[in-house]
Amino acid sequence: MSKKDKSISVTLNETKVNDQTVTEVLIGKQIIGQVIQNGDRYEAEMMSDNQPFAHSKSFDESLQEVLSAYHLHKG
Repeated sequence: MSKKDKSISVTLNETKVNDQTVTEVLIGKQIIGQVIQNGDRYEAEMMSDNQPFAHSKSFDESLQEVLSAYHLHKG
């Protein structure tokens, strides 16, 4: 038997903090992580540890890292 895919709503809130663009990643009303623009690079960090764990050249790659880490460690 296969499971049906569930649709999950992901919301992005973009703000500026100390001249850096910070994008909060929310699932439902829970903030799961952030993508921080640092020059021409992007850093992904989870809200549980507040330490950047992935660095990439594109916003989409960093966003995928946050979502993958959340999905892997949520349970």
